[in-house]
Amino acid sequence: MIKQLIDEALVAHDFVSKLKLETTSFYVRESGSSIRFAVVHNLDELTTPADLNSQINHLAPDEFLRNPSFKKNCDLICIHRLNVLAEFKDQEEEIFAIEEDPHFYKKYVLYYSAAEESALTDFTYDKLVSVIADKNEFLNYKENPLEASQYSFAAKTFIKLPFLELPSHQGNLVSLRQQATEAVAEVGLSDTYSTIQQVTNANADEMIEEMIKNELANIQD
Repeated sequence: MIKQLIDEALVAHDFVSKLKLETTSFYVRESGSSIRFAVVHNLDELTTPADLNSQINHLAPDEFLRNPSFKKNCDLICIHRLNVLAEFKDQEEEIFAIEEDPHFYKKYVLYYSAAEESALTDFTYDKLVSVIADKNEFLNYKENPLEASQYSFAAKTFIKLPFLELPSHQGNLVSLRQQATEAVAEVGLSDTYSTIQQVTNANADEMIEEMIKNELANIQD
């Protein structure tokens, strides 16, 4: 189920499937003179980086192995199931050892729990995109970040995998200027903020002196 979601994500980002095995799928994306490879691998048991590299080298199709870009320009996405998310602490060092291994592929361990897997029944990549873009889902996740949910998996997936693009919703964006105005109003600093906006190179010293005088006057009051 999880592997299928990642397979769909790759296809949605213009990767083409070249070989699908029971535990491992191989993809390539070409754009002009650039080429990028991706491998999705079910990692049932954590192993050493050297053994993992050896497994993928053995399974890779010949056309990949013949390409000099394969091992240095390939994302190896390892999908690893935990019984519960708390198990991550016990496996953290082994996971980091895989991800930080500098040899051959760039490795990512996408771990998930049994509860997350249950929450993703009949899920698709399009639904995953909808979840990550849902503000209410985000707020629920923010309140309970350790709770297994569709959003907890979606967040990990979009953080881990560099080729995924977050959906943009321009209509929901609030300008930084408006956010700043509202923030200073909440703490009663609208006048100060208005003064700062009027500062230029020509009047900076004068404006700063005026602000200091006002602050001293407030202290004396």
